[in-house]
Formats: sequence, C-alpha cells, structure tokens
Amino acid sequence: MIEKIVRAIEDHPISDGLAEAVQPAVKATLNAIGTPAKDALHGKWLGHPLHPALIAMPIGAWSLAFVCDVVELVNRERSTTADNAITFGVATALVSAVAGLADWSETDGRAKKLGVVHGTMNVVATALYISSLATRKRSRSKGIALSLAAFGIANASAYLGGHLSFGEQIGVRHTDPPSEDQPENFVDVLAENELVENKLVRVVAGDVAILLVRTAGKIHAIAETCTHLGGPLAEGKLEGTSVRCPWHGSRFCLEDGSALEGPTTFPVRTFDIRVQNGRVEVRAS
Repeated sequence: MIEKIVRAIEDHPISDGLAEAVQPAVKATLNAIGTPAKDALHGKWLGHPLHPALIAMPIGAWSLAFVCDVVELVNRERSTTADNAITFGVATALVSAVAGLADWSETDGRAKKLGVVHGTMNVVATALYISSLATRKRSRSKGIALSLAAFGIANASAYLGGHLSFGEQIGVRHTDPPSEDQPENFVDVLAENELVENKLVRVVAGDVAILLVRTAGKIHAIAETCTHLGGPLAEGKLEGTSVRCPWHGSRFCLEDGSALEGPTTFPVRTFDIRVQNGRVEVRAS
C-alpha cells in the first residue's frame, strides 16, 4: 500500500514542480542564517536529527486534544484541555517545521518529492487546527469537527514521515557493512608511494570502503561513505585536515571522524594505520 502511495506521489508532476520551486528558496534562506544556525537545526549539537525529536510534541499534544474532543462529544461537557493542547501543538509544530525544512533542503530525488507532500500536509493540518481554535468560539461542534479532520491529516503526514525515515533513509546513519569492528586485523590496501600528498584515495579493506589521505606527511583513514545520505567522500573536497562531501556539503574531521558541518549529524568511522615494507595497512580503530 505504501509503495503505491509513494509511486503516485513520485510520478505526479505537481509534487515535482512544487519541490523544484520551493527547495531553492528554502536553501537560500537557510544559507543566509549561517552555518552554525543551520547545523543547529539539523541537530548536530544533539548527535542525531532534531526534527524527529521535536515532532513528538505536536503529535502528542494533538493526540491528547483528539481524546478530549471525543470525550466532550460523548459527555457533552465542555473542557478547555483540548483547546490548550491544540495551542501547544500548533506552537511546537511551527518550531518542528523549521527543523524539518532544514533536513528536507538537503534531499534529492524521490525523498525530495515525498518531503514536499509531507510538509504540505503538515501545513494543512496546522492551518485546520488554527481554524478550529478560532471557530470554537462561535461554534463548538464545528471547531471540534475541524480539529478531528486536522488530526487525520496530521497522522497521515506522520505515516509518510515515517516512510521518509525508514523507507528513504532520511536522517539515519549511512555506513558501509560489515559491523564497525571490521576489519579486525590489519589489511594491506595500498603501496605507500601511491598515496600522493593531499589527494583523496578510495581503497577497500574486505567489504569496507575507506578514504585514505596524506596531509602534512601524516596518513589519515576514515570511512569513505558519508553518514548523511551515503555520498562518496573520495570524490569530495579536501579542506585542511577535513573532507567535504560532494553531495550535500557535510564536512568531517580526518583526525577523529567527527562531523564538523551538517547536514549530517553523525561522525564517520576512523581506522588505525601502519606502514610496513612500503605498504599501507588499515584496521578498525
């Protein structure tokens, strides 16, 4: 079922046109606020994406409002709990939306199209909740009807958001197999004289793709796959003792693999290095 929905969204020209029209403006706005603020929205300070952590607040508040509205309809006793919960949900939804836009601005292909539909549904749901709050003052029953409709749309959007995370792997850590303790022993990957100063070189140790770089005479080895969306770091740009992913600009420290700039929020693996008999050997740190 979800695959049919995803394909329908992907193939529809409106989603593609809307995404192409909106994403450049979002990127320009985020770039204008500066890298530190943009990284904060991605959740670099948190160690994982910020948007999924924030979205729990409006969904939880609106779920409470739904229960209170149903109880009010059954018991015919007016309560302000639903109104307060909706207000809280709208406020936190707006904050969550900003973080979500930051993540969506660094997506491509199908995820970009799905993301714009996900965001549009959230806008509609939030607008309905705001209308519900205003309408309740004039007609309680109509206001509750609007909030019930908004709850349905919000949950449909949340379902699509779940697919973006688990189906399209947005906001999850992209690493190479096998497990992080591989290779367990030192593996010969390259002749030392083939490692030119300040040149990014991709090698493979078993099933693990590794990026080798010699800077200022020192050899560094980190995982070659960007943890954001799997970009090839060997095709990126060397910046001092860091490397920038060619796909979305995430920057990693060659010394310890830490994420220096988003959109990634995850570090890359590092590897131990030794040179024996003119050969570079690596193993998992």
